[in-house]
Amino acid sequence: MKKLLVILILTLTLIGTLQAETKFKMELWNRWTYQMRDGEVTKNEMAFKRGYFRLEPKFNENIMGRFNLDFFSDDDNKVADGAGLKIKYAYLNFRNFIPIKDSKLTIGLMQTYFGTIYEWSYPTIEGDPSDIYKFVSSTDFGLGFSGKIPNGFGSYNLGVYNGEGYKKVGENINTDMNYVVNLRINPINEVTFGGSYMFRSENDVDADDREEYNLMVGIGKFAFGNFTLLAEYLQKVESTPNVEDVDALTTNVISILPVYKIDDKIELLARYDIYDPNTNNDNDIENTIIAGLNYHIMRNANHAPKLFVQTNYKLTQFESNNEEDVQEILVQLRWIFSEIINKN
Repeated sequence: MKKLLVILILTLTLIGTLQAETKFKMELWNRWTYQMRDGEVTKNEMAFKRGYFRLEPKFNENIMGRFNLDFFSDDDNKVADGAGLKIKYAYLNFRNFIPIKDSKLTIGLMQTYFGTIYEWSYPTIEGDPSDIYKFVSSTDFGLGFSGKIPNGFGSYNLGVYNGEGYKKVGENINTDMNYVVNLRINPINEVTFGGSYMFRSENDVDADDREEYNLMVGIGKFAFGNFTLLAEYLQKVESTPNVEDVDALTTNVISILPVYKIDDKIELLARYDIYDPNTNNDNDIENTIIAGLNYHIMRNANHAPKLFVQTNYKLTQFESNNEEDVQEILVQLRWIFSEIINKN
């Protein structure tokens, strides 16, 4: 039934874009993963990890949309035929909807404007910190308002979301909405800083089951010549306000990502994450170290990546004596192609 629904939506979307200038885009990830734990090989696989099918209809200069299908290998055997298919994006942008310069209104299954998750381009094969440490979903059903600060000094986003994400549509909705505020400041071209705040809650018929989450992230990005540095600090505070004598659960993450561009083809990068799932507990911190190289084989006319290879070495260390270190070597071939159809 779900696949039939996806096919129906895709067909209707294709029909609807016949009268609009539409950009078609495809991105595919092929990956080899070699994993060792405590000296034993635990994984050695070649897999098709992810594919994106995207349509971007442009009805006029002020109304544009995006529709994405996300298909992937099923690593956990949760899908009978070994592959998964989800709708990742389905939204419209209305620019200049109100008389504020450089503003837009977004409606539908859209980006979650928290941290860097909405703009993450996977410089490492590992995902955005907000995603892999399960702070927020990368997309959600909602409504957002975005704009730019005058004179190029930054941007802002406001969002209201269901809170269900996109992976289990309709299964995780309650009577409370999620609220997001995001801000970026660019005092000079080489420096960006800012942060995001999200409030979300989960409730049930029993008021004692209500859980509230306050999520915050601070961001700093520095770009000087061929060198860039991205640093993030994330915090999630989970509380049960209707239950006495229960301490709040606080989760902290620090992520640092330096990238050095040797030339037009080669980038060297590193990443260091510190993940503390519960600050009240000792010996549960995870440290992840990544060293990598991106080799760009081809770029498109706009100089954006078109065909490139990513190689990462990843080491995850656990402070707990019950967990052994995990080492991984990942090599990924990413290829992207796009075309404008029905160009006006």
